[in-house]
Amino acid sequence: MLGTNFVAMRVRLSCLLPCPVRRLASELARPALLDYLSSPMLVFKPVEPAEPVERWSIGEYRFRLLIADRLPIGEHVINVQRTVADPDEVATSSVVWHDAGYSGLIRVWDHQIVLEDFLAMTRYTDHVEIRAGLLTVPAWLFALAFYLHRQQRLNRLVAAGFAY
Repeated sequence: MLGTNFVAMRVRLSCLLPCPVRRLASELARPALLDYLSSPMLVFKPVEPAEPVERWSIGEYRFRLLIADRLPIGEHVINVQRTVADPDEVATSSVVWHDAGYSGLIRVWDHQIVLEDFLAMTRYTDHVEIRAGLLTVPAWLFALAFYLHRQQRLNRLVAAGFAY
């Protein structure tokens, strides 16, 4: 069947940020960062749990997704496999975030964030694998635009000293 074993597509984007790895790892543990970086392109409305959490922990979080806070595109599960509990434990190069996400339309939205120390700055890399049957190519194009948007917002946030 073509739809069941459709090819995965991947996005890999990096940027260099003028902040220490530990500081960025600490911020990545906060769902508020997801909201800030995704907005206004994509808005995550919590479904389960119904109220936003202060810090990510291992487990599933269900969200309604809205493009530009207007166009609903269904529910998405962020399935946290790894998050930083203690930023002091972050190595000089490590995966600090792993979301094995999925939705009704996208069977696999696997997102990992790697932070690497680079001359007292941080190289931030998004690794994303997408499998969505016949929707894989459009989902990949959206992911490319979305992660470029996120990294631009992250650059501005870091430059502003993480003043949300």
